Amino acid sequence: MENQIGCFNRPWSQWDYEVALAGIQAAGYDHTGFMYQQDDQLVTADLSAEEIVQLKQAVEKHSLRPVTVLADPPLDLPLDQAVEQFCRLVDNTHLLGANYVLTCGTTNEEQYETYYQVMAACCDYAAQQEVMLTLKPHGGISATARDCLAAVHQIDHPNFAIYYDPGNVHYYTGQDAAQDVGLIADYVAGICVKDCTGRQDEVMITPGEGEVDFVSVFETLGAAGFAGPVTVECLGGQTPQQVNAAAEQTYEFVAELLS
Repeated sequence: MENQIGCFNRPWSQWDYEVALAGIQAAGYDHTGFMYQQDDQLVTADLSAEEIVQLKQAVEKHSLRPVTVLADPPLDLPLDQAVEQFCRLVDNTHLLGANYVLTCGTTNEEQYETYYQVMAACCDYAAQQEVMLTLKPHGGISATARDCLAAVHQIDHPNFAIYYDPGNVHYYTGQDAAQDVGLIADYVAGICVKDCTGRQDEVMITPGEGEVDFVSVFETLGAAGFAGPVTVECLGGQTPQQVNAAAEQTYEFVAELLS
């Protein structure tokens, strides 16, 4: 695997975004992903071009590359409106300079088909913008590799892939991600590094301190030729200083896995 090690802002989400960027940079990561900061989604379809440019400049000031944006399609809207709004999100992702949109799918079975339809309708447009659409394990439509594989087959487009999250497989299902990942390994475009202490238990811990067998997960993905972004999502710590220390520890942990 190539060493493309990044970190989402989530571990610092309760503080100012500048605190997150400084911590990610200091820990040695080369890219970052965008989730929520102080309960607000960092990247949305409605942000202006000026706001996106300002966000990009803030990231690049810390010598980081924008890579992955967390955003789900609005499945409660009529199909044409949902597609239009999600394509605007793709536009902002492209303007930001990021290459992946990370979706969590849905836990509402009545919306499964709508999710498939929206994502399939957006794949060609996203590919033109050099943005890959991805789904992470997150319960419901993407609880396990088998569910993720069903989504891959339903959408059936080369610009749709999986951003594998071993901690979420453990959290939502209690299954061993090391046994789960093999079924979907050929379709994994990115990895969320998240640990877990047990089903429906704690995920805001430092990777390597929970129950996920990261060594086996990474060996399986490496054997399948994985070479995408590896982005840390969760860390332990109650203060910025503690989170910063956990970020540095996790960078070294992931670098060893990739080696």
